[in-house]
Amino acid sequence: MAMKMDRRSFLKTSAAVAAAVSMTGLLGGCSGGDDGTDLGGFTVAVGEWSAVPYDQGIGTGKSWYADFAVTVRVHNLDNSNGFSFPAKSVFMLKINGQKVALQGGDLLSNITLVMKKGERRTGILTFRLDESQKNLYQAMEAHTAEIKLTVGVDPTETYTGVYEGYTFKKDSKLA
Repeated sequence: MAMKMDRRSFLKTSAAVAAAVSMTGLLGGCSGGDDGTDLGGFTVAVGEWSAVPYDQGIGTGKSWYADFAVTVRVHNLDNSNGFSFPAKSVFMLKINGQKVALQGGDLLSNITLVMKKGERRTGILTFRLDESQKNLYQAMEAHTAEIKLTVGVDPTETYTGVYEGYTFKKDSKLA
């Protein structure tokens, strides 16, 4: 089925993609006072992470899930313009190679990061492991899971979850 797109939809989509591309690789280091990577006027730094399981109980008809939360600091260095971008296209969490769905968080409005001109904000991004991913949570409990947070579109920056201190370490420099 082909998707029809009018001029307004095209402009909105183009603006969102342009914002996402301009903010590629937004996340900087997670510790040591690093203020984040500057990507054309925007910085983002990754902080601590946690994972909390929820068991809805036997007979409730509701299944097990766990919320994975990561602290993110965002700074719009542009004092003239704000921005918004679809967070799902820029932030991706994988545990042992399996993608974990972005759920939301207090930094997002309807799964979109919206920042006013010059605004600084620190908040949480939340990803949800469903019942089929319970083994990933158990691997995190055992400190054997590989946790990767990728940020950006092209190029991207990747961070590895560290169990000591429950933080993220940047894998490589922005190319």
